[in-house]
Amino acid sequence: MKSKRNRITKWSILGVIALVVSIGYLFGTGNFASAEQTILVEEDFDNLEGMMPEGWSVIQGQASIEKGKLKLSSPSSSSPARVLVPLPDKNGNIIFEADMTFVSAVEDTRWASLMYRVQSTDYPYYQFAIRRGTTALNGAEFAERNAQNKWVVPEATFFTEKFEYNKPYRIKIIASNNRVQQFINNKLVINTDQATGLLNGDIGFQANGSTVLFDNVKVSTFDQELPPIENAGAFLPQEPETNIINAPTLIGQTLTAAESSNTASVLLEVEQNGAGELITNGMPLHEALAKVQNKHIPILQIETNGIESAIVDSLDAAQTTDIHIVSSHPEIVKTITNLMPTARGGIVYTKNSFNKHDLNELVRTVHANNAKVALIPEKLLDAKNVHYMHTRMVAVWGVGAEDESSAHALIHTGADGIITDNPAASIEALGKYPANTIVKRPIVAAHRGVPSLAPENTLVGYRLAYELGADQIETDLHLTKDGHVIVMHDTTVNRTTNGTGAVSDLTLDEIRQLDAGIKFSEEFAGEKVPTFKEFLQEFKGKDVILLVELKAIGIEEQVIREIEEEGMVDQVVLQSFDLGSMIDSFKLRPEIPVGYLYSAAVPATSSAKIKNAQKMMDYGTSHNVTLNASYGSTYEEFITYMRQRGMLTMHWTFRAEEPFRDKLAQGLIGPITDYMQWLTDSPTKLETPIKKINLKMGKTSTIQTKAFVNYRTAKKENIASELFIVEDNGVVTLNGNTIEAISPGTAQVFVKHTFTMLGTEWNVVGEPIEVIVKE
Repeated sequence: MKSKRNRITKWSILGVIALVVSIGYLFGTGNFASAEQTILVEEDFDNLEGMMPEGWSVIQGQASIEKGKLKLSSPSSSSPARVLVPLPDKNGNIIFEADMTFVSAVEDTRWASLMYRVQSTDYPYYQFAIRRGTTALNGAEFAERNAQNKWVVPEATFFTEKFEYNKPYRIKIIASNNRVQQFINNKLVINTDQATGLLNGDIGFQANGSTVLFDNVKVSTFDQELPPIENAGAFLPQEPETNIINAPTLIGQTLTAAESSNTASVLLEVEQNGAGELITNGMPLHEALAKVQNKHIPILQIETNGIESAIVDSLDAAQTTDIHIVSSHPEIVKTITNLMPTARGGIVYTKNSFNKHDLNELVRTVHANNAKVALIPEKLLDAKNVHYMHTRMVAVWGVGAEDESSAHALIHTGADGIITDNPAASIEALGKYPANTIVKRPIVAAHRGVPSLAPENTLVGYRLAYELGADQIETDLHLTKDGHVIVMHDTTVNRTTNGTGAVSDLTLDEIRQLDAGIKFSEEFAGEKVPTFKEFLQEFKGKDVILLVELKAIGIEEQVIREIEEEGMVDQVVLQSFDLGSMIDSFKLRPEIPVGYLYSAAVPATSSAKIKNAQKMMDYGTSHNVTLNASYGSTYEEFITYMRQRGMLTMHWTFRAEEPFRDKLAQGLIGPITDYMQWLTDSPTKLETPIKKINLKMGKTSTIQTKAFVNYRTAKKENIASELFIVEDNGVVTLNGNTIEAISPGTAQVFVKHTFTMLGTEWNVVGEPIEVIVKE
């Protein structure tokens, strides 16, 4: 039994007392702020067995005080339970908090809530609604019961932990005019400015299809301002202008470097001083976080074990959620991201070698430790190993670019980010490319093979996809009646074979008797439905990744076992529309990357688009999955948000050229398509014939502009290209293939090749030729 108090409810007549409120984010300092607040309600329900506190009323359903707690019982969604608590001061600017415990729920979609700004004795009102299944995308809501007695839900999100039964969670609301912040266990989950219609009123509690306990209720006035919503954490930092499609994001290697050139992100090396304070860039961490807030995305590099909890506490106090944690010690990344699941992870690579074994080990280490990014020195990177990691869903941030020449070299590796102490050099380099320049090779997944040219999900179709240069080959898996994993998209064999029936009702022998090619064309008569093992064996050791979609639920263990038996852990990526399936797969074999397939509406406004991108990024990160949305669910802000924060994504299913072209132009990196042939003859890289030319003033140099161009099919040929310079700096001029030296200095001259893909002209560009002019 808790300690007894001599009163039922503490009202404002007790006067103004000093409270210490954890609202450092409000001031951008990360410190605790002390403020004079008035306590309006404080109740722990002791000595109230069977009796409601004075003034509290049950306005609907069943509610009682039992064993020192307020208990609300609702047998169904049509019979909610509600308790109303009148406030002596109905000013709606309050802090409202309570412990909430689910005892039972009809299903995971059922919920309980803290109501606030309740009008009259019923509705309208706002509420912080929390579903029993809090990990769903609508697990936590800012909702309104409007004047028409209808639900409106302006904002919904998830919590990183599914609420357990009989476990209390601390729920808190801070409301200030139209601004509201809603917290679970002191973690900010909803931050909105949409509380515009109701500005005052009472509070209450509600249960809907659940039995819930409330305790330790506290309401106090809040007389400060919450920060403007534009400073609420969901933002796209400014980036330098460039014509490169899907250009690398810039990361300042220090706070000074980030501020000098306004990079998208900043690397902050954090350590703990003798006094136990977290320090970075010569200042306390909370000051650095406040300094970069809504300007740069912070990336914390932690190399000291034992400070993980302190890091998370500091981030929570500053309400910094848009954060990357990187380290050369994978266990540090894993520990922090387990403590703070929305924190993104990255592994700092420190070895001097970078062979295929090293690549595989790095990819495994990244995925197994809740990360999606590898930080690698520039000297170890080239286009081949960057693409190798991309196909295995690892983003690459290259460290270097000390001058413009090395910046160009790093850009041409296809790296997703450039970490540099001299961002001005990279900004200069990024500005020198022609329109529609492709540097980073898109990860193209052949959807069910090439169903536009061959029967889907057959070995003949898969072989054709490989011959056409697919980076990944996508397939679908079901389980037969006798427990064999086979390749099939539908739950039945009706559409793609000459048979009928559900896959789950047919044995493997029965399915093997079917013809999977005849319905497509007589040319493919006799094609069989492959087993998963046959699919794996066909491509074992070949330069292609298998993108495997689990259609059936509960087959995760068997699928992973068959992958392991074939020794192909490094050659498979898993995905599913069932998030639980991917969570289970990750637990079984975390080295295998997993993706969540989904489709969703595109928000209407730019700010809503960015906020939605933030929510989805946090959702994917907290479950260690990539966000493999339908391409119609994506939009430019989403694509940019993911790129800036190091998440590679695959998107389905392109069957028309126009959207394919438009999404590639926006920077989409992972198209899944039925038409692999549309990209087969598109070049992936241009190799410059010459690296440097020395000229004296007034002299000329005519060069052969034939360069080697590389295609997806491993074909390489010498092809006519052209020279260009982006701007006239007075050092050289071009006349066709002739470079003329005008004045002393250095200039970059590029070789480019223009090609047509998806009905549009694109450019591949070689690394620049450095022309040095002397007197």
